[in-house]
Amino acid sequence: MMVDKALEIEKVTLKIRAADAALGAQNMLSKAEHERLAGMHEGARPAFVTARGMLRQALGDNMGLLASSVPLVQEGTGRIFLDGFADDEPPFYSVSHTGGAEDGIAAVAVSETSPIGIDIQQLDPVADWMRIAERRFPEEEWLLLAAMPEAEARMLFFTLWAIKESFVKMEDGKLMPYLRGVELDLSSGKPVLKAPTPGGTKDATIYFHFIPEHQLVVSLVAAKPVKVVLDSDIRPPSRRADPLNNRGEV
Repeated sequence: MMVDKALEIEKVTLKIRAADAALGAQNMLSKAEHERLAGMHEGARPAFVTARGMLRQALGDNMGLLASSVPLVQEGTGRIFLDGFADDEPPFYSVSHTGGAEDGIAAVAVSETSPIGIDIQQLDPVADWMRIAERRFPEEEWLLLAAMPEAEARMLFFTLWAIKESFVKMEDGKLMPYLRGVELDLSSGKPVLKAPTPGGTKDATIYFHFIPEHQLVVSLVAAKPVKVVLDSDIRPPSRRADPLNNRGEV
């Protein structure tokens, strides 16, 4: 019996790694990326280089190119895009990173069939998350958080934030309108959209996962059905002096 490949659901790998303090992926970066790296604070470099290297490698594998040859372009600190590719043309991809030099984490996903967005958030023990939820989330969501025990509510807050920011990335939106504009129905235990997002998405794949040993929430959203495969291998990076091997002079 023949299987219609058009009906198959794509498996999308969500890859998560600890930031490499050795900046080992520097050789993959473009001249513009090296220049941006040279201007960064030392503590921000490992997560940036790791995330950009992971993205280049994943796209290179998808496109049959060397990672260093992937035509990634970024205007300022805005959205990353592939030079010569339309927004609705695959491959689709998303990247996220968090933390500093000693505890940074990076995540990447690439899809051939659907626009996607990913986000990772570490639970912040000092953030005034309830005030943020009251001011920025839909009323129903912050009332639910207010009624929950603190530990569970904190985890749900960062989970909701990660999901909403994933939609920001998928639709190339602005964060603040999405915090209130992405309304989620949680009654079934699995979040689904209650209404269209600010970018017009009416239905979506919504995946989330919590990694307790790193207090890390990960999220992936897709405009079409996909099966998410989590590839998480977060090992503590070795400590060493900042090994930047250039100052943007490429």
